[in-house]
Amino acid sequence: MRPPRQKRRAPPAVQAEPGKPIRLGLQLFQPMLADAVGRSELDVELDGRTVGDLLGYLVRRYGRRARQALLDEQGRLDLEVQVLVNGKTWANRDKLDAPLADGDQVIIMTLLAGG
Repeated sequence: MRPPRQKRRAPPAVQAEPGKPIRLGLQLFQPMLADAVGRSELDVELDGRTVGDLLGYLVRRYGRRARQALLDEQGRLDLEVQVLVNGKTWANRDKLDAPLADGDQVIIMTLLAGG
């Protein structure tokens, strides 16, 4: 009889010191946001530690056009906007508290539907 397989643990995220900004790689597959930012890939230094903090930073930094790209009329994350962290953690308006760590790779995209 074989012993049970041990689950491999993912390496822990690099935690930044409290009060020290974290660096993120950001890819924008949301055309309006990429236009507002002026490019589709960038590195971001963020004082916050959540997806909501990142989105707030983008709206403050890039203004009205970023706000229109990300938020609905009530100021909440638009239902069509999705955020993917490190290719495995999805965040939408219900998961804005999803944690971010130094070195994370974040993709912001618009969901498309059709048939």
